[in-house]
Amino acid sequence: MRADQILFLLAAFIAGCTSTEGTPVDQSALGYLACADYFDCGAGRYCSESGTCFTDCRTTADCALFGENTICNRFGQCLEAEGRNRCSSHADCGPNRYCNGICSASGAGCGAPEDCPYDYDECAGKCAAPCGQDDDCKETCVDERCTVTNDRCETDADCVRLREQECTPVGQCMRPGWEKWISPGKLPPTHCTRDSQCKVLGWQYVCDCDKETHRGGIEVCAGGNHADCVEGNLDLGDGPASSPAHGFVGVWGMRMEVGSVTVGVPLVNKQNTYSTNLFLVKMSHEEGDLIKIDQKACEIQLINFNDDDQPFSDLAWMVVPHLYIRALPIIKQTAEVTSAVPGSAFETSQSCETRGLVLDDPVKDDLPTHDDFLADPNDHRFWDQDEDGNAGMTTMMNGILRGAIYNVQRWKAVYHGEILDADHIRGLSSIENQQNVISASTPTLIYKTTTEIHREADRTFHRFQRMPDDTSCADLIREGHHEDSWLRHTNHMMDVPDP
Repeated sequence: MRADQILFLLAAFIAGCTSTEGTPVDQSALGYLACADYFDCGAGRYCSESGTCFTDCRTTADCALFGENTICNRFGQCLEAEGRNRCSSHADCGPNRYCNGICSASGAGCGAPEDCPYDYDECAGKCAAPCGQDDDCKETCVDERCTVTNDRCETDADCVRLREQECTPVGQCMRPGWEKWISPGKLPPTHCTRDSQCKVLGWQYVCDCDKETHRGGIEVCAGGNHADCVEGNLDLGDGPASSPAHGFVGVWGMRMEVGSVTVGVPLVNKQNTYSTNLFLVKMSHEEGDLIKIDQKACEIQLINFNDDDQPFSDLAWMVVPHLYIRALPIIKQTAEVTSAVPGSAFETSQSCETRGLVLDDPVKDDLPTHDDFLADPNDHRFWDQDEDGNAGMTTMMNGILRGAIYNVQRWKAVYHGEILDADHIRGLSSIENQQNVISASTPTLIYKTTTEIHREADRTFHRFQRMPDDTSCADLIREGHHEDSWLRHTNHMMDVPDP
């Protein structure tokens, strides 16, 4: 029985023997915040069966009352460390548990049979073990069983895993590529070194530390320190209410789709791919008719597609890791709004963002290449921005090609929006995307490609929708994945009817 259930039963027993007077205490005032999803409560807490944020433990030592072989996971929950059942899908593992599956023919990671590249592939693995730290995922042989995968063994050498597992932010030992099933934006930050990392909780959250300027002009905690995210004030500006721009202040969600064509991809040579993104957006108004637009990336998914929009069979696919999105800064743009009448333009300035490198002139300087990296891996332009120990930004390839790819990128965007009403804006986008692979975990993944925006303009577009001011990335992702949501992924801009 969970600790929160014990407390509620005890409260009910006491209430049955006494009378109650006065105003009941608000549970939220005691820290029992309401929640809807397992990951809603922030670091060290989970969403209990009663729909409130709760914690069982701070360390595994606190779990002794729950029985032997229990561990304290990253959400302060005492769970059985044993019982990693065999699985062929996440559904086999129960709510909020995931399957560490491997496709029988291709060796790709899978969480269901449909994740395998070949029709004759079978997905098989074991349910992920709970963990609170990386050490919980290290294999040792105890009583002739591997401690993590629960396989038979005689020595530690028998517990070799097909792939290295890590204690992921979902509190389970999983292989690289787990982000294919768990969006990074749904995960609360456990610690922070910069304000941008805290915005996944909402625009009012900041990193509670003194700041200094780091490489790339990013403000980070001074002295290399870590801190916690704390709730502050939501600053939306105090521009004149008489301006049409003032009617657009607030928090918005943005679905941004980029349809592209890449030539030179291994196996298939030419590949169509959507970069489908969800951004949590703050629009503030300080003066005149100018809106300031700040954007926090909550989710980036790469989806391959056919020109005729028929279902696509993936042989290999790219996964954007949690650390990648966590490392991205706030993107800033502006828009001059002189009319709020439906049909009026909402044209933004151009953004320019570089990823995995620092350039003297971010707009004009050439991106370094794989040859530049071979000549000098310590070239001052390269930056391990996602702090995973590899220069550039890391993405994971899965399918029949597997491994880590380290790349540098420059991203420019202008949004040509049309105001539909006070709560919805839609339009095409002008995107410039340059990217070079500088290295990889295996030579087969080092390749030169050329990428162009798809010739069908309505595959590269954006939609803004107003959200409550306290919206988090998790809230936005839930909204953006509803089948009837205006912010859902579609192949073409007008595949969603007007609101």
